[in-house]
Amino acid sequence: MALPRTHHCSVCSDGAASGSVLHEDLVVGAPLSMEELTDAQRLDRFALKYAHDGCQVREVRRVPHDSLSGYAWSVTFTESS
Repeated sequence: MALPRTHHCSVCSDGAASGSVLHEDLVVGAPLSMEELTDAQRLDRFALKYAHDGCQVREVRRVPHDSLSGYAWSVTFTESS
């Protein structure tokens, strides 16, 4: 169940833990099988994707999107500075 290799930060803001930046990323093209996972399993799956950037995933939720499948995943994560 591979996830897309790249991610693009759509919203950046201060307000996360001290010394970190809170990002919200929209991931389009994740496998449909992601929906079968529990919230904790999705969090773990996306955590692996962002770990190489030194990021920590806080929340994963499904959001509507104009893609072929009709939705995408919103991933909220912190990046330490």
